[in-house]
Amino acid sequence: MDRPIVPRLDSLESVAPAGARRSPRQTIGNTERALSVAAGGMLAGWGIRRGGPLGWAAGVAGAVLIARGATGMAPVRRALAPSRLEEDEARKRGWSSAAAVSWSVTINRPRQELYDFWRDFTNLPDVMENVEKVDVIDDAHSEWTVRGPAGVSFKWKARVTEDLPGQRIAWTADEKAMVKNTGWIEFRDAGDDRGTEVHALILYEPPAGQPGRMLARLLRREPGLQIRRDLRRFKQLMEAGEISVNQPQASING
Repeated sequence: MDRPIVPRLDSLESVAPAGARRSPRQTIGNTERALSVAAGGMLAGWGIRRGGPLGWAAGVAGAVLIARGATGMAPVRRALAPSRLEEDEARKRGWSSAAAVSWSVTINRPRQELYDFWRDFTNLPDVMENVEKVDVIDDAHSEWTVRGPAGVSFKWKARVTEDLPGQRIAWTADEKAMVKNTGWIEFRDAGDDRGTEVHALILYEPPAGQPGRMLARLLRREPGLQIRRDLRRFKQLMEAGEISVNQPQASING
């Protein structure tokens, strides 16, 4: 069983529902909606094929138009607006915007075993689709190479900020990281001999702001989608010893 969770991160005790305290919006007509989706799709598709900074900008613009047409709301910022918690965290951390994503899964393996696997960060490319490589610098520091939208790769150095053996690992990216992020993963006994509940949260600054987050979602690179797939891949590997490459995409994406 897996499910979204109510995260805790440093001083955060809960995450406000998505869309909390958003600005008023105005509906647009069906014709305008259809045109927005069509134009946005062509622009985003061209941007993905083009790649590079120009392609990224075109993809973001296309994502904005698609979101506008799909939601039928104007301005589109209403559809992309962050929650109250995300607004507060962005302001507190000095980020242009913030996105909080979380998920949990129950794995039928002992808590310590799962912790040990995750604590060796060089194992993580095996279960995290977008992670190309993790170079461990020392016990507290590592460098990550991650695939982003439109084939763009990001690198950053991360520091372990909390390490409770068998229970919890928290980290934060270096201030110079291309994608600023922080988060944690926890391992809790599930009870009734069901193994371990694994809970994870990531708070990050979306490249290109909320429109960039929308583009990443369209490309299936948005961390909110990715964390679900990664935890399910982790479950497969730890329970079955391998990750099924033929698993239907619908069941992976949940």
